[in-house]
Amino acid sequence: MDHSILSKPIRINEPMVIIPVEEYQLLLKEAGRSPTPKLDREISEARNRFKKGKTISWKSIRNGD
Repeated sequence: MDHSILSKPIRINEPMVIIPVEEYQLLLKEAGRSPTPKLDREISEARNRFKKGKTISWKSIRNGD
């Protein structure tokens, strides 16, 4: 896990939920999903897009766009 210090603050302008990794893993297990290399890669790519400011709007997600 990357524990580096952020050089600038992250601004969150849309609804977001932040939970500990352990709780996230439990949620995956309860939903019948298990961590896979593909899921780990998708999460890592999403984090990188977020750091670069590339996000998906809440409205787009809500509407299924």
